Amino acid sequence: MSILTAAAATAVALTAQASAHADPKLTLDQAKSQVEADRQAASAATEQYDGAQVQEQALQQKVNVLQDEIARQQAQVNAETAQLGTVASAEYRDGTVDPTVALMLSSDPTGFLDKATAENQLNDDQVAMLSSLQAQQQTLAKEKAEAAQALGAQQALLKQMQQSKAAAEAKLQHAQSILDGLTPAQQQQVNAAGGGGGGYGSAAHNDSHMTVGQIDLSGISSAARTAMLAAMSKVGIAPYSMGGSGPNVFDCSGLVMWSYAHAGITLPHYSFSDETVGSPVASMADAKVGDIIVMEGGNHVGLYAGNGMLLNAPEYGYTVSIQPMSYFGGVVAIRRF
Repeated sequence: MSILTAAAATAVALTAQASAHADPKLTLDQAKSQVEADRQAASAATEQYDGAQVQEQALQQKVNVLQDEIARQQAQVNAETAQLGTVASAEYRDGTVDPTVALMLSSDPTGFLDKATAENQLNDDQVAMLSSLQAQQQTLAKEKAEAAQALGAQQALLKQMQQSKAAAEAKLQHAQSILDGLTPAQQQQVNAAGGGGGGYGSAAHNDSHMTVGQIDLSGISSAARTAMLAAMSKVGIAPYSMGGSGPNVFDCSGLVMWSYAHAGITLPHYSFSDETVGSPVASMADAKVGDIIVMEGGNHVGLYAGNGMLLNAPEYGYTVSIQPMSYFGGVVAIRRF
């Protein structure tokens, strides 16, 4: 299934789930589970948003290149048409229609060109110019079709991004509706569950289980060290935010991208794409601090902090934190620079 199709399906499903009203009879444990599930779903929708954004940006670049080429090609066609307009048509026996005009208006320019050549109505130079013009027109038509297709795909991706954003917001609103039905003491317990931070619209909280001073940066590459130092500077400070790529707010892939940018390494703003960056590491037994760890089926990514810990932007309600990897689903990929 393509990223576009999967993300659109996810967005629709999340929006439908979020439409249900919070049950006022939820137990505290049920409230904790639902709020955490809503926040995780919102974070997954955010990664789908990021993926669509990456694709949309790539398509925009393609459209820009095509538009530049179309403009160049059109100028070439115009120049060749003008040149043909100056060619005498004495050899055209009928004498009533200029070959250039006939070719330009003909529904079958190839047939006209073949017929005119066979009847010696065009000389070699005219044939060459008309053949060149015909090729230029065909190229121009192809480029226009490609541009139209790319623009259509870009519009679909923009719509998908809106759906993913709406799905995330709906999930967060659902989580907040649950919190609103609890007492302040219960809200605090729910927000503390599993390290969760404040509710939607509240100040996010730190959930670090390791201090930055406990991270051992020895024996790793200079790129990994630079990236880790950048990420460590945001622990407990920068909150999670949709599409956040620093310096003050982050989502999971945004933090990894921003951190490695300090080492001069350009990464995609998309956790699924992080599965193929750098060099592969065989297993967690071989992992080093600063390695990029993709988890949750590809929906989450962070930097390895050592001792089974992940430095990451976890989800809504959190600031950048250092958390046990056991908080998250299985490891999908480990990549190293």
